[in-house]
Amino acid sequence: MVENKVVAHTREGQVVKGLTHDFDPERTDFHVLPAEGGGVPVRLRLDDLKALFFVRDWIGNRLYAPPSAFGAGGAHGRRCVVTFLDGEVVLGFTPDYRPSASGFTVFPADAEDNNERIFVVADAVRGVQF
Repeated sequence: MVENKVVAHTREGQVVKGLTHDFDPERTDFHVLPAEGGGVPVRLRLDDLKALFFVRDWIGNRLYAPPSAFGAGGAHGRRCVVTFLDGEVVLGFTPDYRPSASGFTVFPADAEDNNERIFVVADAVRGVQF
């Protein structure tokens, strides 16, 4: 069983930080054990999510400014610019985008980003540009 550090962002603006062992984009729900330690796992529904961020750490860097353009670096698929319904924009690379899919993976354009990868829920996206 793989343990992933995640930060789940819901469409309503809720943020849940913790560990997940059972995330599968083909399932309707999964669980997150809160980052604070102990406690009861929180059940999250994929339909309620904006995106699931797989992170290096839960604290991140508030001073970090994501790039506004693509630089040199390792690519995992096609370059893309994802604009969420709430206006957030993410630059990255997607190996598995399909217009008919319920979601897709984005690897951040910047290797220094705290996010290792992001699972984007398609219904929470205003647009994807390539």
